[in-house]
Amino acid sequence: MFDVNDPSTNPGEQVESTHPQADEQQQEMRSVYEAFDLHYPTDEDDHNDPEDELDDRTAAPPIDGEPVDPEQRKGITVKYNGQDVFIPETEVEAHARKGLNYDKIEGRAKQYETALDRLARQQGYKDHADLIANLDKIEQEAVQQQQNQFDQLKAHLRQEAEDAGIDPDSMERYLDNHPLIKQAKDVIQRSEQEQQLKQQEQSQQQLLQGWEDLFRKYPHLADQVNPDGGSAPWLTPEMHSRLERGYDPIDAYELVHRDSIMADERKRTEQSVLKNQRLNKRAQVVGQGNGERQPEVPAELSSAFAAFGIDPKNAQKYAKNFENK
Repeated sequence: MFDVNDPSTNPGEQVESTHPQADEQQQEMRSVYEAFDLHYPTDEDDHNDPEDELDDRTAAPPIDGEPVDPEQRKGITVKYNGQDVFIPETEVEAHARKGLNYDKIEGRAKQYETALDRLARQQGYKDHADLIANLDKIEQEAVQQQQNQFDQLKAHLRQEAEDAGIDPDSMERYLDNHPLIKQAKDVIQRSEQEQQLKQQEQSQQQLLQGWEDLFRKYPHLADQVNPDGGSAPWLTPEMHSRLERGYDPIDAYELVHRDSIMADERKRTEQSVLKNQRLNKRAQVVGQGNGERQPEVPAELSSAFAAFGIDPKNAQKYAKNFENK
């Protein structure tokens, strides 16, 4: 489309100008705009903002697949562990059943705790927690009480035999072979053995847990254990001595090998720092290699944008097209 009043678009008519130099500059600016398919501003376009046009062209396209409004989802939002948790409508019934069942179980648990509290207070303890914490002590006292009663019974019978003129040694042999006395002794022995086995199992469990904690904290130690499983370079006589004195495996290892542990920690820290430095340098090199070279903005193009009130920074995106012209 051309304008009959515009000499640049009407080849059949040339209009002389009183300012040929200004017309020449205007023609060059018009050519620049046309090179980039831009509308050349005129007096009629003074009310329009060229930056608005550029913003419209570079505006982000509409996004497809907008997320569904949370209000449109069917369900309820509840507070759980200090956070809002959404429960779909199809799962509300299942969670409600679980909640009702939990109330039932919680009610029974409170009844049991109340009964245990009463029993604990009868035994001289504060509550059921105090009673449970002293179960081992209660069992040991029960075994000792049985032994004391047995010893008192034997002493009483022996005294009666002496008073009746019976030989005490003969009475002792008789009591040792009496079925009721033997049964009582067997009960006491079994109780003592059960108590000893229980203590041994607890000690072994604690020791096993201690070794598991050691290998979990220092995994490389497991690789240094000999095939026979009974020795390792780090299992020194000093560490053996501490273990026999009841030291926890972690405590014994860290006390004996304090210097080597600190040296390994410093080494790992240095390696981590060097690794991060190499990764950062590699990322910078890759970023520079993959970055597209931005063409330089010609001075005349930048000046042209500034002359018409357009931010010269916007000329960067048109610099490539300007070079190809």
